Amino acid sequence: MESRVAVEEKLVVRKKFRDRFRVALVYPNVYRVAMSNLGYRILYHMLNNDDRIYCERFTYDSSRSLETGSDLRDFDLIMFSYQYELDLVKIAEIIVRNGLFNKPKIVGGPCTYNPFLLKPFVEYVYIGEAESKLQAFIEAIMENREDEEIAKIEGIYVSSISSNVTKTYPHILDTFLPSLQVSSNYTIFGDALMVDVSRGCKWGCLFCLGRSIYSPYRERSIDQLIQTIGEGMVKGGYSSLVMIASDLNNYSNLDELLEYVEKLMNYRKFKVIAPSLRADIINEKLLEVLVKSGEKTVTLAPESSEEVRFRIGKKIRDEVLLEACKIFKKTGIKKVKLYFMFGIPGETIEDLKTIVKIIEEISKLGLKVKVSANPFIPKPHTPLQDAEFEDPRELREKLKFLKKKLGKVLTTDGVKQAYIQAIISRGDEEIGKLILEVLGKYGVFSLKLLRREMEKIGLDINEYARWGSPEKPWKKIKL
Repeated sequence: MESRVAVEEKLVVRKKFRDRFRVALVYPNVYRVAMSNLGYRILYHMLNNDDRIYCERFTYDSSRSLETGSDLRDFDLIMFSYQYELDLVKIAEIIVRNGLFNKPKIVGGPCTYNPFLLKPFVEYVYIGEAESKLQAFIEAIMENREDEEIAKIEGIYVSSISSNVTKTYPHILDTFLPSLQVSSNYTIFGDALMVDVSRGCKWGCLFCLGRSIYSPYRERSIDQLIQTIGEGMVKGGYSSLVMIASDLNNYSNLDELLEYVEKLMNYRKFKVIAPSLRADIINEKLLEVLVKSGEKTVTLAPESSEEVRFRIGKKIRDEVLLEACKIFKKTGIKKVKLYFMFGIPGETIEDLKTIVKIIEEISKLGLKVKVSANPFIPKPHTPLQDAEFEDPRELREKLKFLKKKLGKVLTTDGVKQAYIQAIISRGDEEIGKLILEVLGKYGVFSLKLLRREMEKIGLDINEYARWGSPEKPWKKIKL
């Protein structure tokens, strides 16, 4: 069934598409999630800055473009944003549903760290940050260059011929950052201007893919941020400003940035949002600005008990977490979101009890607490890439314990979702083929159907979830 999301947006790019190279920018999730992604916005405006190109947006809940209501098959190049492992299934579904096998397609985003599952259904995979070489790739497609020549572009994995590819990225971060961004009230942050203050991470958590994907650590200049924020908030009239970083407190010019933002808030009212903070580096001025703007919620990721946390490289003591929460309370923060994992190698029931205890202690400080807990999934290109994904039966018991102790405070995606994610995360070309086969054969995807097809060719789905592909093909990619 054809559909088109109907929302009131501002700063949409309008062009006549006749005689232009048409690019479909597809986000395989709902509109609300798609438009909360800064990378998606940057790509949209960056490509539309080229007058020869008209880039239009598609989301999972809109089978026609948001700009002109065009069909996906009307476009010259189809680009998919791949942010989460489970989006792979939706990408395959969109390709099958729309019959896009004969259209040139490229996938980019953080999950391209393992491009081998994508080989059966897309021609190209972009590994790295778009500002670096994406326009060179599109130029090559517009000129109908051969795949052998396209494969020479840094960061481009050509499904038919590539094996070893190295990530591409801009060495200096003052890259294109639109001050006037397409937006609407129907995003996670509401009508917001989004800026990435830095990319990469200075810390060394053993489980986290972010450091590998976005390394090395780079910051935007204070001059660029002030110019972008000033123009965006004044001319764009956004209701919120979202400042994105792996650790905003670590930005070297944070005090100057906050001083400017606070002055701007005196000129016009808007909310300031910092999606995630670290407990061991708290800038009270940042908290004061957040609260003054009307933002009363902060997010921390303790990950596990103190003992396990240290073992996986996040060396923050429980007393530091509690001290951070006391500062939150003192500065006017009302709510804290906490992110945890369970099923980490070496974890015991005592660790889960410790998690419950620290949550209870934070609640006693007078803060409203929300907790998200999901199974640990080993990621390629991390020190824990060869770790075991825990048996689902044990994971369910652990989740049952957490639900009993935490009640409605806890949210989770569940063990089944994590199991599929584990298969995709460390999968290979064969898994990609089977996902495509399931969708082509049955019209829908499910774990039960994937298990059935894997059994037919003698593959053990539990071993794939537990240890990943025995070939470990992602090791050919250099991040």
